[in-house]
Formats: sequence, structure tokens, C-alpha cells
Amino acid sequence: MAEFNNKVELSFRSAKKYSRMIALADSQMLRTIRKVCGKAIDYADLETWYDERDKLKRKSSSGENAERISELQHNIDEMLFIPQYVTVVMETKKHYEKLFKDGFDVVVDGECRSFRRLSCSASQARTSTVVFCDISILDKVVEILDNGRNKQVPISSAKFNAYFGLYSSASKIVSTPKFCVVPDFENKKTVTVNHVTETAKNDDDLIEVKDIELAFNRTDGMGLINYEKASLWASELGLDYVPAEWCIRQSFTKGMLATFPIQEFCEVVGGGNFQTKDVYGNLVDLREIDVILTESQFKLWNAYPNLDYYQSCCKENDLSWGVAIYTPKEDKNILKLNYQFLQTLDLSDEDISEVCQQFIRWISDVNFDNVASALLFLLGGEHSENSIRNYLKSSDAWWIKCLLLDNGLIEDKYFKQKIYNLLKTKINNACLGQIIVDGNFQVLISDPYAMMQHVLGMEVSGLLKEGEFYSNYWNERNVSQVDGMRSPMTYRSEHVLMNLRNDTTVNYWYRYLTSGIILNYYGHETMNFAGSDKICRLA
Repeated sequence: MAEFNNKVELSFRSAKKYSRMIALADSQMLRTIRKVCGKAIDYADLETWYDERDKLKRKSSSGENAERISELQHNIDEMLFIPQYVTVVMETKKHYEKLFKDGFDVVVDGECRSFRRLSCSASQARTSTVVFCDISILDKVVEILDNGRNKQVPISSAKFNAYFGLYSSASKIVSTPKFCVVPDFENKKTVTVNHVTETAKNDDDLIEVKDIELAFNRTDGMGLINYEKASLWASELGLDYVPAEWCIRQSFTKGMLATFPIQEFCEVVGGGNFQTKDVYGNLVDLREIDVILTESQFKLWNAYPNLDYYQSCCKENDLSWGVAIYTPKEDKNILKLNYQFLQTLDLSDEDISEVCQQFIRWISDVNFDNVASALLFLLGGEHSENSIRNYLKSSDAWWIKCLLLDNGLIEDKYFKQKIYNLLKTKINNACLGQIIVDGNFQVLISDPYAMMQHVLGMEVSGLLKEGEFYSNYWNERNVSQVDGMRSPMTYRSEHVLMNLRNDTTVNYWYRYLTSGIILNYYGHETMNFAGSDKICRLA
């Protein structure tokens, strides 16, 4: 920015050509900016334009077709382009301080706009990226996104910056649920730890084994959604299944929802008790509730006098409930390890040979006489007809797409060399720990049965006892013990051997949790998993 005296001039075409135009998934922040600017997206028109454009691209490149493609692309760009939103990657601290203080100007096709800082989410901060907004709408955008909060409620700048930055999260709009917010649940646990005492700069720190008592927030970032609302959300998102877990977004609200039979629990386990108290001390009838949030999910709950006021602010400011991500219909069956997962294990030569067997079989199966084995290697993972069609439509790996369409090309020297080079790369990477094993990544949640006991004011015992875990994925494969790991890994204690429970009781109450690993309320596994985005503190 400095070399341009904080004023950048360019054309829309050159911005696209030199990758100065970024493509973003929709978010509440973008939706709010469009609202303030009076700009709407007609998704029906947009889809029609995309379809026509892509069909014309597959036809002969006549002058008439080229002109129509250009016209359609112009329509798409006009509808999607948001000139009031700019992101800047900061090079130094001084660079940021300068732009924070003075802002900058951007001239696109002769139209000048001045920009000032709007936000910086946690993920953006990790890449030194800051969002700037056109000053002509900045105050209005901030006013809407502040969403009527009490600004006198104290909060650290770093926390508020992270919470405000949640508006930048990519999300898909879903219908607003009837919800309540309940207090979190904490219990204490005595844990044996390596206690580190820092010493002088040039001396080794003192490490001693100690038993310390810690308080664990078992519901940190965790909430529940009943199956009926989850089914509706699935339909709204065009899914042919109901996800087990949902990562949600709303004004100053984030976290994971587990699909669970809330009302059935109240009737059967709670003895017909549907009453709970929310964080504001108000009685709530759970028969009227779709979603139960915890206070750790509603980050600024204490900046609102009650939930009715918060909801009225969301409605007035047109702030929607959104889903950032949800669990898949089927979990993957293959996990690619890395050196972190392996260097923290004490492996003998025999262990190393055994853990590498699946990778060796996979590589050994690839040969030029069997094009199917070569394609499975090139495409990776598991594929259906639809996924292959999507690959042909979206991938830039033209040579692989050619091989899919004409298997005879496997005899061509160019294709053989390409496959050979990839095999060589995979083998070299395997020497660095990138081997494959039976496994996958799954969402980590805590016992929803225990959470419902807490919500109803019952004694919190949970279905899972100490040392017990639940995974539908592994239960279906009759696996009773797995190694749980969470990146990044630095120490052997971060491997957790999980004994999986599989009986009619847990399978019934967790019947909607077809994906995910459920933790009990008694252990310290969240510490082993480097916090797992959960809270544990000195009691």
C-alpha cells in the first residue's frame, strides 16, 4: 500500500486478471453489507446465468458464443461484486498501524472509495488478514452487527475482536429455531500432570509430577438440537440425510449442536419434567424449544437483558441463523497420518512394519495393466458416480480427466510418467510419516445425555462412565478400542486409547449421532487433546 501512497487504482478486469479479486463464501457480514447498500442477489437468475455460460463454454468457440459468454459473465460479476469490502494482508506491525490510523483509497474503473478497518476474525488473524469497509457505510454496518448489545458491559478487546469476527464465517442460512440459553456445567477432577516451573533464562525449567485439581467445563461450546428441527434444517440445505452435528453461527453465537431427542428425554428420563432455567433466571418450557444453547456458545449473553430483547434485535437487524459446517452422511474410512501422529509413539521395527502395511498394499496395487487401480490411486478416497461427475466438472487436473474419459491413454508414455512421478512423491512422503491407516476425522462432543440431566436439574451421571466413549462409526465395525489423536501433536500423552461402549441403551439415546466421538463427563481427555477448544482451569 505504501508504494501507492495508500491509494490503489485498477480496473475490474485487471483486478480479476492479476488475482486481486477474491472469491468468498457468503457470510452474515457480506449479507449485511449488501443490505446496507440495497443490493440483493437473485439466486434463480444467478443459477440460470451460470448454467447457460457453462453450456456455451462446452460448445464451439464462435464469435456469437464468445459475446454471449462475456455478457453472462458481466451479469454474474455485477451481481456478486461487493466493492465496499476489501481484505488486506499485513506485512508488518507498522503496516497495520498505518492503515488502521489512516485507512486507504481504492479506485476501481474511475470510482474512488475510502476504506477503514472493520474486523479481523481469529482465522484471518492467523494469516495476517484484515477486513476493511467503505467508510460511507462503515458506521451503519457496525451498528447493525453490534446488534443492540450493551456496550457498557466490559470485555477485552481481543475477545470482542474474535466474537465480532464471527460475522465473517462462511455460513448458509437456516430457519430461526425456538431456543434457550442455559448455564454451563462444570465439575472437578484431580489430574496427574507434569508441572513446569519456569526458571532463569539460561536454566532448564523444573518439571515435577504433581496431582492438581482442575475444573472442567463439560458443555463448553456444546448445545443440542431436536431431531425435528434438525430434519427441517437438512431439508432447507438440500440434504438427503440429517447430520449428527451442526456448527452454527448467529450474532455473537457459535458452537456445535448435537442432534438429540430433547423432548423424549424430558418425558422418559425426566419423568415428564420439561422445565429449566435459562442464564437469565427465567423458567423455560422445553416443549416449546428446538435448540438448547449454553452460555459458552452465546458469547455476549450478559450484554443483553434477556433473550426476548436479543431476538428482537436479531429480527430488526436481519441477522440470520446460519450453519457453517455439518457432519457428513458417511465418514471417510481412510486417515492419512503425519510425522506428529507417529513421532509421539514408541514403535518397534515390527510395529513400524505393521502400521505401514496398508500404505504398502495401496501403492503396490497400482499398475499400468489395470487402469481402474491407477484411477483409484489418482482420484483418492471413495467415489460415487456423482462425485466423479463433479470431479469432471470442477477439477483442473485435465490429464486425469482425460484418462477417465479415455482409459486407453494409460498406454501413453506421458500418462505413465505422470503416474510414476506421483507414486514416487507418495513414497517419499511416506518416509516422512504420510501413510494411510483405517480411521478418519470426527467431531468431538461431550455426553448429551449428561447435558440434558444438567438442563433438567437432575443429578449429572451421564450414560458414559469414566473411561468410556461412544462412536457409532466404530461400533458398526465392531471395533472396541481406538487411538484418539488431535492435531497438532507434540507429546505422547496426547494419544488417548478410547474404550468404546456399544449396547442397546447408548445406541438408543445416541441414535441420531451417527458421526462423532462422544466423551464422558469424568475424564481429562480434553487436556490430552490439547484443550479440544474446551475450558479447563485451576479449581
